[in-house]
Amino acid sequence: MTMNLQQTKARIKSVTSTMKITKAMELLATSKLKSAKNINANLTPYKDIMIEIMSYCAKNLDDRKNKYLLVNTKSNKKLYIIVTSSLGLCGGYNVNLEKFVETQVDKNKDEIILVGRKCVSFFNNQGFTINSIIDLPPLNIKENVSKQITNIILKQYDLKKYCGISIISTHFINSLTFVPIVTQILPLNEIKEVKKTNKELLLEPNPEELLENLVPLYITTCIKSMILESMLCEQASRRVAMESANDNAKELQEKLILELNKSRQASITQEITEISGAANANK
Repeated sequence: MTMNLQQTKARIKSVTSTMKITKAMELLATSKLKSAKNINANLTPYKDIMIEIMSYCAKNLDDRKNKYLLVNTKSNKKLYIIVTSSLGLCGGYNVNLEKFVETQVDKNKDEIILVGRKCVSFFNNQGFTINSIIDLPPLNIKENVSKQITNIILKQYDLKKYCGISIISTHFINSLTFVPIVTQILPLNEIKEVKKTNKELLLEPNPEELLENLVPLYITTCIKSMILESMLCEQASRRVAMESANDNAKELQEKLILELNKSRQASITQEITEISGAANANK
């Protein structure tokens, strides 16, 4: 009985320590979630205007004259940029992304660029061809990372290595719901579907040259936006996971305390019975 009491006390102590960790991580994830929301809110208007301008340019030039609007027919291979995380303990964030990638990417011919290192072993084990691995930047992402990715994909697209380049990221719906999505980066066919702006824009010197110069900036902005949105989803997922872990730990702690109290009561009852039995035997 004494051994059971000691074991239960040790388990309660362990669960209590775990609760402190999960609660601290929950608070940290909540703080980062708020920061990520603010950063995304500030970037979204800039991105929307950029897409609007690109769409306006694309609708005012001949598709046959711009290589970024043409599908490369010399290759049937695609390149996917996959935004994962570099840390764990974020619930099903990476698992959902991995399952989605398996439905979108043909691992027998397509290649992937991984942003974040958490899923590297998974994609290696599943036989995907990894073009390169890029460390996930901090939440206040600098332009260097998105520019680095832009330089890689533009260089390889210019060499006609791929027929298309897309990014797979996680779309934030609300603090409890986030889903993986795939967005085409090159060729720029999808921007032509964007609703045309009501403003009449003056394009100087001409739409062709302007579009050529804007493409790197546009791609950099899109990649940066999707990385930041994925990081927002990661923090939201981590907050939910830590909140759930904290609730489960609290429930387990209550069960263990009840078990401890029952064991103590049983021990006291047994001792009283033994004392009463010994007293009666001496009469």
